[in-house]
Amino acid sequence: RARRRERLASSGTVLAFAVVFVVYAIWLQGDFLDVSRRMFDISRSAPQLLLATGVVVCLAAHHFDLSVASMATLSVFLTIGLHLQSDIPMWLSILIALGVGALGGLVNGLLVTRLNLSAFIATLGTGGVFGGLTVVYSEGRIIGPSPSVGTLPSWFTGPGSLGDFQQKVPLLVGLLCVALIAAAFVVSVHGRFALEGWRRGTPLTIAALLVLGSWALGVIGEMSWSIFVLITFAGLVWVYLTYTASGRATYAIGGSERAAQFAGIDTKRKIVAAFVLSGTTAALAGVLLASIQGSASPHLADPLLLPAYSAVFLSTVLMSRGRFHVWGTVFGGIFLIYVSSGLIAGGVPFTWTSVINGLVLITTVSLSTILRRRK
Repeated sequence: RARRRERLASSGTVLAFAVVFVVYAIWLQGDFLDVSRRMFDISRSAPQLLLATGVVVCLAAHHFDLSVASMATLSVFLTIGLHLQSDIPMWLSILIALGVGALGGLVNGLLVTRLNLSAFIATLGTGGVFGGLTVVYSEGRIIGPSPSVGTLPSWFTGPGSLGDFQQKVPLLVGLLCVALIAAAFVVSVHGRFALEGWRRGTPLTIAALLVLGSWALGVIGEMSWSIFVLITFAGLVWVYLTYTASGRATYAIGGSERAAQFAGIDTKRKIVAAFVLSGTTAALAGVLLASIQGSASPHLADPLLLPAYSAVFLSTVLMSRGRFHVWGTVFGGIFLIYVSSGLIAGGVPFTWTSVINGLVLITTVSLSTILRRRK
């Protein structure tokens, strides 16, 4: 009975979102239940969800990275600007942007581990530097294709490109992505609620039902390339944190850095690696944002920081017990997107989106703190 009460309490956030979505379905009817529109919301917000995926790694090590949004903006400028203004091939511009993201993460990690600066202060400062570099590089102007500077490759942006929602992945690729999510969901739920009574074939059956349900609803057929990038990268980060020694060491550092040191973990190296991965992920989010937008403007990714952190903290009450979780972050971010989309579709001005994200962040942090104390 105590275990059932614990599971019910742990499902409170999921049930709350379910109630909200039922209300939306009754209120907005077909507008909210349209699969194509909901998948478009995910595709458009893929850079934001990618940014949150990188933040998970640093928070798992109990460190903030507030420079990710500025790094994403810098990545947008490098990806587009190097190709248009310096005639560098697009693939090389993307690699340079990712390299700069890794370098920025390395700087953050060294500031925290070698100079013993607070991660909050260090990344706030480097975020200002990264944002300032974008203004210096662009001279405060928007950089985009024009007759004088040329155009971007058709495979990168525009109709039928990487950032175009209408360009769908092959059916087999979409099926594999949904199968990955279904398998990760079953594993995460099993670890979340400790369902000891499951039979051997139960997880496989549930995963198969999820894949068939996605097929029947048309989710697989509506998967764009930006969603594919998001799912693939989130899967890699999830495997790293969950099934590798380095990932588990990262979680151990987040639990107690001193205890991790006594256990023989090189905490400084793992913390630096977490910041490098976070910076690289922010740069990848910037590349995807550049593909979707087709141009670069100062402070382009700044509005993504608060929703990204809201999604990460929401993961602590969705797919884990007070622990940062990759898939919980992705699902939590999607829930937040749907809440905002439903309100906007119902007539609420879009300017309330930041207010909603802020309230959700306060609520989820409070719930996470309560769960940690109870544990």
